[in-house]
Amino acid sequence: MILHSGIGTYIRSTLKLLTKNDALDFTLFGDLPRLANYPARKVLATFPIYSLKEQFLFPKLLARNPMDLLHVPHYNAPLGFKGNLIVTVHDLIHLRYPPSGLAYLYARGMFQAVLKKARIVMADSEHTKKDILELIGIPEEKIRVIYPGVDEDFTPGPAAIDVPYILYAGNLKPTKNVGTLVRAFRLARGKVPDMRLVLVGKSFKGDDSLAFASELGVAVVGEVNRPQLIERYRSARIFVFPSLYEGFGLPPLEAMACGTPVVCSNAASLPEVTGDAAVPFDPNDPGELASILEELWNSAQMRGELSKKGLERVKLFSWKTCADGIQKAYAEAV
Repeated sequence: MILHSGIGTYIRSTLKLLTKNDALDFTLFGDLPRLANYPARKVLATFPIYSLKEQFLFPKLLARNPMDLLHVPHYNAPLGFKGNLIVTVHDLIHLRYPPSGLAYLYARGMFQAVLKKARIVMADSEHTKKDILELIGIPEEKIRVIYPGVDEDFTPGPAAIDVPYILYAGNLKPTKNVGTLVRAFRLARGKVPDMRLVLVGKSFKGDDSLAFASELGVAVVGEVNRPQLIERYRSARIFVFPSLYEGFGLPPLEAMACGTPVVCSNAASLPEVTGDAAVPFDPNDPGELASILEELWNSAQMRGELSKKGLERVKLFSWKTCADGIQKAYAEAV
């Protein structure tokens, strides 16, 4: 999952720091070209995630490569591994919002088995810890809350796009709640005709809810690279994140780091992450969001105040602090 968004960002950002630590002797298992830039021993392991091969063949490979500790950065740990295990749980979305009954059964069984087996469970937020205790019920003393960070290249800069717009960055999974944002935008644009909305991220093609988007002043950009994403953040007048469920929620912090005012759903972990540096709203109420967008669009003062709060808030989250927390958990586990 190293090239994924979300979990992939966590893997890349923590490995970059952890593998430079001389006190740790790393072996990385995975697709070798994707691991080429990390100074560590590497072992080819191309088992698909959530697969039978991952469960039956990976433990044999691990047995041939003895270690003090295995860190799996997701809940899909190989149950046949006999050694010392530590796992990161980013969220329990597969239990809260399962894509199918079969996916729920797999996730339920894996979470229960893996979290019981693990010596230490690292959670991305207090909300994720709460979900683990409520839905899985492992001993609380096994859990360490370690916040992810924000990459250093997300910084304020001049706007590269002259036309002002509202930005959403993410994917189009149902829990991202983009439909509510589009409905809110439609309401707000009735009062503010020059308002525009830009949607950036994967999976936007072929979605029926966005078939009318171009008629409303909505630009569906799709997936962009890192420099383009930063450019979009810096150029946006407002960033909106309407998600129904997040274990952490990096995009609002990335927007804050770029100096962009943030409007954010008050669901799940998001209030914990954004604090008072974002305008909160009920993700099930497009009317409330429309009113916020209208007011913020027209108030440079409010946007300036939010921008300052965001730049301060984001200082609380660094990958260095995250990596230090992970290293401490490693020491505890062995």
